[in-house]
Amino acid sequence: MARHRVETFLCVVNVFAVVVLSCPPAPGQGVQVPAGAPGGSRYLPPAQVQPGRYVLGINVRNTPTGVEIASVNPGGVGQRSGLEAGDLIVAVDGIQVGFVGGRLNDLGDEIARRVDGAGRVNLLVRNRRDGGLVQVPIQFNAATSRAVMGRIFVAPGVAVPGSAVVTIRVLDVTQPQWQNVAVVQGQAAVTALPFPFRLDLPPLPPQHRYAIDARVEDRGRVLAQTPAPAMLAAVDRDQQVDLTLTAAGVAPVAVPSVGGIPGLAPRDQVQRWIQAYLGRPVRPFETEIWLATLQRGRSLTDVQVGILSSSELFERQGNNRDAYVAEVFRLLYGVPPNPPQFADLQARYARAFGVRQRFVEDLLKQPR
Repeated sequence: MARHRVETFLCVVNVFAVVVLSCPPAPGQGVQVPAGAPGGSRYLPPAQVQPGRYVLGINVRNTPTGVEIASVNPGGVGQRSGLEAGDLIVAVDGIQVGFVGGRLNDLGDEIARRVDGAGRVNLLVRNRRDGGLVQVPIQFNAATSRAVMGRIFVAPGVAVPGSAVVTIRVLDVTQPQWQNVAVVQGQAAVTALPFPFRLDLPPLPPQHRYAIDARVEDRGRVLAQTPAPAMLAAVDRDQQVDLTLTAAGVAPVAVPSVGGIPGLAPRDQVQRWIQAYLGRPVRPFETEIWLATLQRGRSLTDVQVGILSSSELFERQGNNRDAYVAEVFRLLYGVPPNPPQFADLQARYARAFGVRQRFVEDLLKQPR
């Protein structure tokens, strides 16, 4: 393999600890919540990253010293990059792979975490021919655009001076107890209203749930903010979201989203619910199955109840009643329930004898 030899040898055992302490968390690593967030500073566990997008085209065997390449598929990214059978992949952008301390640090997972927006990542490889260490740059196909874009509106009656700034955040809201877990944030001067914005997203765990919020401040004082974070349908493609900010300190009326968005086609509404509630892409023929229930005389609210009471959503909460009722509330209201609301949810679930459909129907008819 024709590569420049790395003359400075690395103490691979210590690379992982150094990187974790000195770098900001990447998607799939833990997220450090700011100390000012509710509940104080805390560390959230890493999420599983799905590496399927980045295929090297090699067959490997994990060892305590790295990932040994058993064979290389013709025409694949690995072959084009100069990898050969017998080479040993030691690290991905400085992070050791293979069995590390008796535990597997998967090559595919680490590539998915480290690859940049242009599809580039560097591998540290021990060349099978002479045993030397070489840096091998890998180029995957450029990642598709992932951005949230839209406009910021401010409710009438809110004065926005020329010195005001707007802050927009994409939040990980997978767990009800997570507060202010921002995965990306942008800030700019408010030059005009409505204010156009665009936030480019890093690769994010697709099984998590995300929302976006915004606030307008002037000299540290919040003038207007979103009443509640707006849920995002997906984080693997571009999407349009407009946000309306209300005066700070004005509490929104607790009204759940029932029956969908007025004027939105039933097909589009069903697909939005599947993506927002179940946190995954729509499966083949899934929309048609729900539309067939409408043709049989059922309403869009019935479809909404069906998705919210599905076994899939319940299983996503670990088959746990308390987690499930809190998640249904959050999906409908955009915020986690407070203690009195949570107690009411538990009582409603008990009155429904654990029948999820009855619980959701009751919640939609008699919101809190």
